[in-house]
Amino acid sequence: MHGFLGSGSDWQAQIAALSQHYYCVTVDIAGHGMSAQQRLKPRNAFKDFSHQLTACLKRLKIAHYHLVGYSLGGRLALQHALLAPKGIERLVIESANTGLSDEDARQQRLVHDNRWADRWLTEPLDTLINEWYQQTVFANLTSQQRQQLIQRRQHQDQQGIAATLRATSLGLQQDLSRQLGQLKMPLDFIGGSLDNKYQALAKQLQQDYPRLKCHIIEGAGHNCHFEQPTLFLEQLYSVLNNDREENDPN
Repeated sequence: MHGFLGSGSDWQAQIAALSQHYYCVTVDIAGHGMSAQQRLKPRNAFKDFSHQLTACLKRLKIAHYHLVGYSLGGRLALQHALLAPKGIERLVIESANTGLSDEDARQQRLVHDNRWADRWLTEPLDTLINEWYQQTVFANLTSQQRQQLIQRRQHQDQQGIAATLRATSLGLQQDLSRQLGQLKMPLDFIGGSLDNKYQALAKQLQQDYPRLKCHIIEGAGHNCHFEQPTLFLEQLYSVLNNDREENDPN
C-alpha cells in the first residue's frame, strides 16, 4: 500500500520482480489513483479502510496474505493488522509512524494537516506538489528524484487528497505503539539510514516490542523503495523468504 499522494503504480519496480514468486496486489487508498472518488469515514477512517481492505481481499478470494505498507499505507496497514483480520500472516511497514502519545502534539498535527487540506482545495496543484516535496521528511531526495516524484504526482484529485488527509491525519490516529503486543503476526519495520526521525522511532519501538524486526536500507531517506529500489527489494525478499522457511514443514 502506497503513501500519501501515491498510488499502486508506485510499486511497479517491486511488483515486476516479486510477481515471479508471489501473487501481488496493490491497493489505491481512497482519494488516490483509481480510488480517487472514494472517501473514508471522517470519524472512523482507519477502521473504515480496514473493512474496505478486507472486502477487497474477499472479492479477490485471497485467504492468506502478507501486507506491506509505506508511510500512510503503513499506518493504515498497522491499524488493519491490530483489528486481527483472518489470514494476515506478516506485516511489513516502511517509514510508518505508529502514532503520537502527546495530546498537544496530536492537536498541533491535526491543525497542520487541516491547513494543508484547505490548501489542496484552493491552490494550484503544481505549486502544492512542489512545496510538499520540499518538506524536511524528503530532504534526502536528490534533485532528480524529487523532480521524478513531482512529475508522477501531477494527476491528483485535489478534493480526494484533501478529504483523505483530513480523515487520516496523524493527529487522529491512536498511539498504536502501545498495542503492538496484541499483534498475532510477525512485524517488520523497514527504514532508511538517512531518515533520523524514523530510525529513532524504530529503535524505540524495538525497545518496547522486542519481537519487532528492524531493517535498515543504506543510502535511503524516508521513501526507501523509491530511493533505493534494489536494496529495498532485496530486504523485502529476505523478509518474505524467512517467513516461508519458518512455515515450511520440511
